Amino acid sequence: MASPPAEKSAKNPEKPGRKGGKRRLLLILLLLPLLLGGGAVGVWLLVPGAADAVRHLAGLDAAPEESATAVALPPSGKPSFVEFPEMTLSLPNGGRPRQLRLKLAVEVNGDPALVQADLLSPRIYDSLVLYLRTLRDSEMEGALAMDRLRGDLHRRLDLVLGPGRVRDVLITGFVVA
Repeated sequence: MASPPAEKSAKNPEKPGRKGGKRRLLLILLLLPLLLGGGAVGVWLLVPGAADAVRHLAGLDAAPEESATAVALPPSGKPSFVEFPEMTLSLPNGGRPRQLRLKLAVEVNGDPALVQADLLSPRIYDSLVLYLRTLRDSEMEGALAMDRLRGDLHRRLDLVLGPGRVRDVLITGFVVA
């Protein structure tokens, strides 16, 4: 009597293992589409130009190469600059007055003759002077002070003129006395 159950266990030792194998296979088959879908969503969101390429392959976009090259190419021709007259203003400095002399050149997108009238308007000067009058001595010291000043001036010009009209702000003269 002991031999028949021993024979059954010896003949079918793989049955418990097969259930586990089927479960693993089912788990892999369910997780594989999720992993592939997650990877595709990650590529769609994080890789520049992937969405355009997929639209082009699906036939939804006429010519993604043209729009991609228009964005990727650097601007042609020489840069256009508009120079500001030198600004002189007094700075608040805890009781002892200080003078700031600042000369700027602004690199613009498009024809400088068309943008020059907007850049040299009283609205621009008002915005720049209001910002410059708030500067303290401690904000103009250090290695990154000029970079912060250029960035803040660029941000002010973008707010007044609208984004995309000013490429860069160059400080051509800076004296604090």
